[in-house]
Parts: sequence; structure tokens; C-alpha cells
Amino acid sequence: MSTTAKKGSHSLEDFAPFLRFLVGEAVPFSVIGGCAVGAYGRLRGVEVLSADLDVYTSAMDLYVVVDKVRRAGVPILKEPKARNLPVAVFEWEGKEVNVLSSSKGLPDPELVQRLAREFQFRSLPGLSVLVADPFDLLANKLAVNRPKDRPHIAVLRAFVEEEIVEAFEREEQPRKRIGPARRYLEITDVKALPEPLAGRLVPLARIATDYYFLANHVPTKALAQTVRTTAPDAARDQVNEILSRRRLRR
Repeated sequence: MSTTAKKGSHSLEDFAPFLRFLVGEAVPFSVIGGCAVGAYGRLRGVEVLSADLDVYTSAMDLYVVVDKVRRAGVPILKEPKARNLPVAVFEWEGKEVNVLSSSKGLPDPELVQRLAREFQFRSLPGLSVLVADPFDLLANKLAVNRPKDRPHIAVLRAFVEEEIVEAFEREEQPRKRIGPARRYLEITDVKALPEPLAGRLVPLARIATDYYFLANHVPTKALAQTVRTTAPDAARDQVNEILSRRRLRR
């Protein structure tokens, strides 16, 4: 699976010199947008390229970045304006960089940074940057939902669905086992998991909490019946009650 890149498109690695500059200036930030999607896509063998780099930082640090970039002699194409969407645009070594302090579907920059994941660079060993959590990126892309975002949505859905399956398969604590699936439902604003995903989770269920969760969120009668028949004895009565309530609500 891959996306078709426009001429001059880039990966996160292509912006390593600018990101090293930001890290060296001790500006807190995380990467969002197409380059962030590409960082996760590469982990699954998917190529996603972007025409620019999007950096997410606080409103105060946005102006700090603008000041530092200006002092470095970098052309600034757009200054942030308090009354409009707070964004700065400039050109770093011929490549466009956008610095934002808000974006639809994303929590505040500080929270995004706390949940972000660290990525290392092949081109600059020793350099690492924070890339927004894939669930946050998916929420952002779904909220914006431009035509150019839809291939990114597909890549992010596939990535987080693999993490959901891996959590069911590997985690021992109930909260960690179902946490990614709960977050997925919240972000996508649906009550039932996609049927292919639910079908992968049902055989991995092994503790009562798994069955309670699946009973509430498996999408078809056939899958619900599988949950009913495979639930351990200690959970079966409650699972049956959950499924019965679901039928009544319909």
C-alpha cells in the first residue's frame, strides 16, 4: 500500500536539519501532518510523502520559533496573527514549514507532546523528535477531512488497528488490553468496532473484561454469538445480559 507523492514531496527525514535546529534551540514541539503520518506508515512498510512539514507548539512558543527563524535569516512567508488561525509559514532550505498552535481535533500542544512518540533519524544519528501519537493524528485528520487527508486517514486507521490487536494479544492488564480499542471508538465516534477488526479481536479474548467490552462493541449477530459461546463461565451471564440489552435497544 502506498500513496502517490507530488513532485518535490518529502518525508520526515528530509526536514532533519530544521528539526535539529529546533531541538538545539530547546523549543518544545511535536510533528503533525503528512510527515507524521509518513513516520508511522514507514513502520508498516507504507510510503507517505508530504509537500511540507507541520510542527505543533504552544501559542507562546510559536512566536519564539518565528523569532529564532528570522534571526537565522530564513524567509518567513506568513506571520502568525492573533485573530486568525495561529500559524507561521516559512521556507527552510527550499522546503515549506508550517508552525501551528492549534488544529481541529487535536488537544492542546502540551498534551499532544506528552502523548507523542519519539522517532530517531537515520540521516542524523543522535537526533530524535516527538511525533504526535497516531490516535491524535487520526482524530485531527478525521476532523479536518479534506480530500488530501483521506489517504492519510486510511494509513492511520490501519496502523492503530494493528496496535489494538497487539494490545489484545500481548497486554496483561485489562485496562491496557482494551484501552486502544476504547480510544479508537471515541475518536471515530462509533459504538461498534469495524467488523474485520472485531473478528480479529474475538479469538484473542481471554479474560472477563475482554468479553464485556466485545459484547458491547461487536457489530454483528454472528460475532455476538461467538462472544456469547466463548465467554468463560464466570462472565457468561453478564455477557448474555449485555447482548440482550443491545437487542432491546435496537
